[in-house]
Amino acid sequence: MNLFRSQRSLIPLLFYALASAGLLSACDGEGINRLENDAGATSAGMAQGTAARTGPNRYVQLEKINFEATLPSIISVMFQATDRYGGAITGLQTSDFLLLEDNEPVSAAETSLAIVPHEQLPYALRSVIMIDTSSSISPANLDTIKDAVLGILTDAEGQSNLLPQQEIALYSFNDSVSLLQDFTNNTNTLIDTLDNIQPAVAITPTDFYGAVITGASRIENTFDLTQIMQGNVVIITDGTDTAARNTYRDALASVRGKSVYTLGVGDEISADILQQIGTSGTYALRNFEQLNSTLTTINQQVVASANSFYYLHYASPKRGAEGARSSLHNIKLSVVNNANRSATSVITDQFDATEFSNVQAEIVIAGPARLDLQEAGIYRASTRWGPQPNGNYLWSLPEDNISCQIDPLSTTSIRVTGVATGNCTLTAEDQSAGGVQGWHFIEVVAD
Repeated sequence: MNLFRSQRSLIPLLFYALASAGLLSACDGEGINRLENDAGATSAGMAQGTAARTGPNRYVQLEKINFEATLPSIISVMFQATDRYGGAITGLQTSDFLLLEDNEPVSAAETSLAIVPHEQLPYALRSVIMIDTSSSISPANLDTIKDAVLGILTDAEGQSNLLPQQEIALYSFNDSVSLLQDFTNNTNTLIDTLDNIQPAVAITPTDFYGAVITGASRIENTFDLTQIMQGNVVIITDGTDTAARNTYRDALASVRGKSVYTLGVGDEISADILQQIGTSGTYALRNFEQLNSTLTTINQQVVASANSFYYLHYASPKRGAEGARSSLHNIKLSVVNNANRSATSVITDQFDATEFSNVQAEIVIAGPARLDLQEAGIYRASTRWGPQPNGNYLWSLPEDNISCQIDPLSTTSIRVTGVATGNCTLTAEDQSAGGVQGWHFIEVVAD
């Protein structure tokens, strides 16, 4: 489950790649406006996301986020897919796309043309959750807030809902802002931190603007082929800023280009201020019991937005031209059976194949880069530019390893458990591709 991913408002400033990255972007202040009306229903806002449809009636817009041609002959395209209303489109497969080089179709079989799974991308997601603990928050309401946050950390069986690449930081704010737990992927640590949040024991004001500024300062968006980092902030409050430590103008400036969700509860909130601060979404709730479903809704939007970003790559068959012929080539990417006939239905670009050469097979291992003691992670191998993407892998660790323990699950996946602090190197060898090897470095820490 993808917690708190930024919405389409991020795209215009940068590259929200893939997704989500291969996917993401930065926020320009559009955002989702979902202010509850008297009947308790939310007003119309950005679509939560639609699954990919087949047939001639689907309408898909493509927005190019990044394009690169790298040696020996790899072409990479990052883009987002949305419907006619800007809502996220998820679930598109490699077969949904038509790629042309110089107006000729590119063979997927001969070029390893594929949509890269998100877990194979150099992607990191960081979310900051700010919890109002001023004296206007009763102990019972604080417990409800904590339960709502817990609901997005774990499922009903207590298993983590967080992605391997996802980290969360927890803050509280009253007359000042306090870091309770810095970024971590360990749900047990986050749960313990939630449990230890205490209600105010004195009359304390609300430093809402300070919370906004602090939260926004902790996130950044970096989008290129070597590093995709995306952040967002969720702020839960029952009032307005009363501490006057910071100004509304400074708070508003701090969220520019950032993804922020604001959740206001009760009659003392300022819907207008929350709406201006909440660049990715604003929710005005009548009571704290609505927090659980609201955070679930936000999570659904985030997941849809994340999965609407795609990273496509292939090994181009083009090579340097001889004589006076040009080595420049054009690409055109489109969606099959797309009802959209406008300029937003295609992605075009150009590359120079002068120094292009053959691509050698390589192994990609997807899985966490860090494990806590006694924590287990699942690691999966795939082969790029080889005879088949799912090879027959032989897994191993160095002979002097003391930090990791491995348990094979299948020919393509393995479970690694951190048994001692330190570092280990996981190796996967594809025996069906001539013994080509891939490596994944894992740090085991005592959180």
